[in-house]
Amino acid sequence: MLCAGLPPRLYESLKALCCLASADGPMQAHEIAEAAGLPPAQTAKILQLMTWAGFIESRRGTKGGFWLVLPADEIRVTDVADFFERHSKRRAGKERDGLLKALEAATARCQKSFSRINVADLAKASGCEPGGLAAQTVAKQRQRKAS
Repeated sequence: MLCAGLPPRLYESLKALCCLASADGPMQAHEIAEAAGLPPAQTAKILQLMTWAGFIESRRGTKGGFWLVLPADEIRVTDVADFFERHSKRRAGKERDGLLKALEAATARCQKSFSRINVADLAKASGCEPGGLAAQTVAKQRQRKAS
C-alpha cells in the first residue's frame, strides 16, 4: 500500500484497473474478481463506479467484458483518487463530517506521490503485467469453459 489510510474503495479500484491494464483483451467481472482477489459482488460495484468515472467501458454478454478507456500509462492514481473525492463530496452535500475530513487528510499526504504514479506503473510494480496473473487467470477460466 502506498500510504496508510488509503480508502478501501480506492485500493480495490486500483487493483481492478491494474488487472485490466495487464489483460490482453476485455475481462469479465468474475475474472477480474478472481485475478484481483476481491469478492465478486464488491468487484461488480467497483467496476460500475469505474465505468461512471470514465476509466473503463463494458459490453454485456458472453463475449463482452470490461476494458480500459485510455492506455494504463495515461490513468494517474490521482485521477482515480479525485473521482472518489468528488463522489464523496457530492454525496455528503455541503456539510463535511469528521470521517470525510479524516479521509481528505489521509489522501492529501499521498497526493504528491500519487501524481507521479499511473496505473501502468502500479501494474508493473505489483507484478500484474501483460501475461501476468490477470492474463493467466483469464486463460485458465477460458480453458475450463472450453472443456
